[in-house]
Amino acid sequence: MRSMAAILVMGATCLWAASAQPAAPASDLKTAGKSTRIVLIGASIGQEWNLPALPQRLRLSGYEFEALQAWQFDKSAALEETLMRPARKFHLTRSYFMGFFREDPRPTDVVILKECSSYFPDDTPAERKRELMSRWVQQVTAKHIKVMIATVVPVTRARATLDRGKQESVREYNDWVRDYARSNGIVLLDLEAALRTDGRERYLRDDLASGDGSHLNRKAYDILDGVMTQALCRLEPDACLQVRASAK
Repeated sequence: MRSMAAILVMGATCLWAASAQPAAPASDLKTAGKSTRIVLIGASIGQEWNLPALPQRLRLSGYEFEALQAWQFDKSAALEETLMRPARKFHLTRSYFMGFFREDPRPTDVVILKECSSYFPDDTPAERKRELMSRWVQQVTAKHIKVMIATVVPVTRARATLDRGKQESVREYNDWVRDYARSNGIVLLDLEAALRTDGRERYLRDDLASGDGSHLNRKAYDILDGVMTQALCRLEPDACLQVRASAK
């Protein structure tokens, strides 16, 4: 009860402080056209990729990257909060109220929807996974926000022997993702194709895997940096020359 009361007191204080602060002049506000804000909604690979630093690694101007982690297949809650920016969904937590002292989250220009091999197979039926992905794409496009969808990074052959059905379910899902992207004119971020052994068995290459056969090493992420720039060229053809020049 004391902790709840403390949060409520903090909330009231933050709301008063926020309302007491003068609004920033328009010249100080970040305009949406200043840079393209790209948000990847994923899990561990999205986190370890260190996407916010990608523009610095590739000397790529005009883009800002963010990676959000949702540690389950269903990314609905994370997507909802992303699409409502600059508004923020209410949470009765300290971090929510402290957010009144920070700049509002920038609206998103591009959403990348990505899943992880950890959720294959799981209790969510394959058909339900497809329905969710289709619904998320529709929600993003309804907000007039650009969308990319990603294939799932496979696992190594050794890891596949430990998790029966994982590699097979990943391949099946990736086949559907490719067909869905092609049929609906959606830019595909094909992580599997860049990291797999071949086009038949499609395991993760051993030299690109960390010790567990599922997560990636730095060499793999360097390859994915290039995959991202290629996808940006397809997403924004007018900016392609600048993207390619920066990636050299």
